[in-house]
Amino acid sequence: MSQTYEVKNIAEALKLAKQFQRIEKYNLFRGQAQNWEVIPTAGRLSKKQFEKSIEQIERIFTFFNIDKTLKKYCTNVDYYFAIAQHYGIPTNYIDFTQSIDVAFYFATNSQSNKIGEYCSIICLNEYDFEDFIQIIKVLYDRENVVPSYISRVEVDNLWRLQAQKGCFLFTPYHQIEQYYPFDRIIFPYTESYNKIKKADIYPERKSELEIILDGFFDTEKRIEGLNRINNLAKQLKSPIISIPNNNQYEILEKKEVHKSWYSYTYQKWKHSFKEEWKSSKNEKQIQIHILQKFVNDEFIETIKANLTREFKNKRIDKKTPLIFDFSVKPILSKKNSRIISVNCRNIWDGTRNLPYSIEDILSILTTYLSLELQDIFTQDSEELILLEMANKYGSRVRFKTKKNNIISYFRNDLNDIILKKLPRPIPAELLLHLNKPRYVFDFKKLIEFFKTEAIANQVFYNRENKFPVIFYTPVQIDILGYA
Repeated sequence: MSQTYEVKNIAEALKLAKQFQRIEKYNLFRGQAQNWEVIPTAGRLSKKQFEKSIEQIERIFTFFNIDKTLKKYCTNVDYYFAIAQHYGIPTNYIDFTQSIDVAFYFATNSQSNKIGEYCSIICLNEYDFEDFIQIIKVLYDRENVVPSYISRVEVDNLWRLQAQKGCFLFTPYHQIEQYYPFDRIIFPYTESYNKIKKADIYPERKSELEIILDGFFDTEKRIEGLNRINNLAKQLKSPIISIPNNNQYEILEKKEVHKSWYSYTYQKWKHSFKEEWKSSKNEKQIQIHILQKFVNDEFIETIKANLTREFKNKRIDKKTPLIFDFSVKPILSKKNSRIISVNCRNIWDGTRNLPYSIEDILSILTTYLSLELQDIFTQDSEELILLEMANKYGSRVRFKTKKNNIISYFRNDLNDIILKKLPRPIPAELLLHLNKPRYVFDFKKLIEFFKTEAIANQVFYNRENKFPVIFYTPVQIDILGYA
């Protein structure tokens, strides 16, 4: 029999939960905005929605297997589904937490909260649950399904899971409470629990994994858009005509990948790393005061000098979580100030675990800030071209750069591998016909391109996108050409 503890208010509920945790009656908790039955997200779907979620799960599996640094997330089914669960893909996993604070945050910070209606804190003793599953295991065996279990998996770089002190209960059956009803504390909603903030459980900073996942979910949006177009075409009985791809290798005299893509330098940039979540309480603030808006070479050097001084004075190393605060005269709007601060933080988190030096990162930040403070793309529009980069999965980003600049990063022996009948010197328009970077570029030169232009230009061009696709290293790209 399950036990429901009804109390008068959130204060009594919190006191009771802490008492239960202290005497080890329960060690896992789950906050719900209403006194709902506990059902996994996959159990709340219609047949059509369920089929759609299966397709999405298959796509994220494909995404992880394309990139060697992500394949580790497919080696354990709990790694894989933990990521899916935390990014809103329906699964048969139910979120629990070891933290009472986190449980109360979720119970009282939801659009489903209504004054006077009951919130619930689901209480679970995992050892009691595991003993129960062992007793009824014969039922699972009879139906040839995986028994329910508690997963305390630690997923590298999944900061949301770490911040929420989370774990999961897997169940093959959606109505789990029909055979294991949960104990719960219920109390009328009157106010949100504010001991912790949203940023404490949904980190604004991004790990290596979360930066890459932005690319997957950007592609998901485009897939949804294409599906809508296809459905509309069917309704209108309008044919969809696909344009055949040209054989872009026809312009090559020799189909040779540049040797730099097999070099030690390339291998060094492919490394994968593990970094634990650090609370926002550990962040250091970088403050920069900018007293003019006119951007010239001297001013750009001043910005870099100010950044360098801040990093040195605050003893910043590449493991330090940072937030940025800029004051500019004439005064920027709050919106622009916020955009600049967030994008600087994203640049820092996207580059600091790669083989860039702090000097390199300061240069990237300086370039980005100079673009923000004076839109040079408008000033020099006649020299600019719009490029697009994409990875093997199809995640893509656009940005602008100067035509003459991109040519300087071509491989030195390009004349030897391009058909002799084509014009010399080889123009930037080559990228209209051949967008495979391994055949056009020297990898070591592309690293310089990313340092000096590509990262800052990507961030600036996509400055207002909340979840932009940004490639921080050429290792990640499979396509680089005209948009």
